[in-house]
Amino acid sequence: MNYLTKEKAQDLNFIKEIISKAGYKGELRALVGGSKSFAFAVGDDVVRFPKAEVIWHTMQRENQILREILPLISNKFKNKIHQISLAEGEYQFSVVKRFIGKICDNRDDEVNVLKVQDLPKDKQENLAQNLAEFFAMMHKIDYSKLHIPPTNETIDIWDVTQKADFDYTKARLALKKVSPFDLGDYQCENKNEAIALCHNDLSGSNILLNPEKDDILVGIIDFANAVIEPKYLDFFPLYKINRNLAVEVIKRYNKLVDEEIDIKQTDFTMLAYIGYNLSKTENPPSYFMKLVKLFSN
Repeated sequence: MNYLTKEKAQDLNFIKEIISKAGYKGELRALVGGSKSFAFAVGDDVVRFPKAEVIWHTMQRENQILREILPLISNKFKNKIHQISLAEGEYQFSVVKRFIGKICDNRDDEVNVLKVQDLPKDKQENLAQNLAEFFAMMHKIDYSKLHIPPTNETIDIWDVTQKADFDYTKARLALKKVSPFDLGDYQCENKNEAIALCHNDLSGSNILLNPEKDDILVGIIDFANAVIEPKYLDFFPLYKINRNLAVEVIKRYNKLVDEEIDIKQTDFTMLAYIGYNLSKTENPPSYFMKLVKLFSN
């Protein structure tokens, strides 16, 4: 098995040759990629090349998860979630149908990115309602009847308080050093620890938006990190877009379910995550400082 290097991924003729051998043809262009894969649009499809063997295993995991849950997805979301195909050969890759939309994270890329805070208020509300309904639907799936593959090291752990080296005092002090936030103010008495099937990675890069449509949410991708876990953790990645969106989604979600999520619980999870990572270094990485800013917005 071979995996693309950055140099090979920049050679579009090389990429075109690989995908053509597998039967995929059409105009080729590079897409915004993540840390785990190189992505390309090919005609009506998106192909993703894993950067390492463990990522290929994660793609295989996603393929199995989607086969399990797609029959259980409500009609509203069936056209927003696509089954993936896997192409094996000298270079492995996954293939999905392309959603016509833009991601909504906070990177500076006007071509491929929409920033949620720049959308009209009605579009923001439509997005929040869509996401609330998606989470409510996912969390009502009877996961006991599914065969969800085991997790691997590529799946992020958002609740850092479960890590063996988590030190509340150090995390609290590190957070207070760079922000006005005190972990002690976010202790939650009414924790909801109910377990559910969670997407677990619904950050901006996995949400596709088309502001030209009344229904702005056109695609939800990357189910590779889906796990069975406390459902409040499913809202964590939204904080990486901004806290306002996360809070609005949770408020709307609470109107759709029997057991509510306390916003203090999700606030604490994000602030503990930031404080834990800040406590690991004397020179705070810009990424975690950016998360502090996004929490403030």
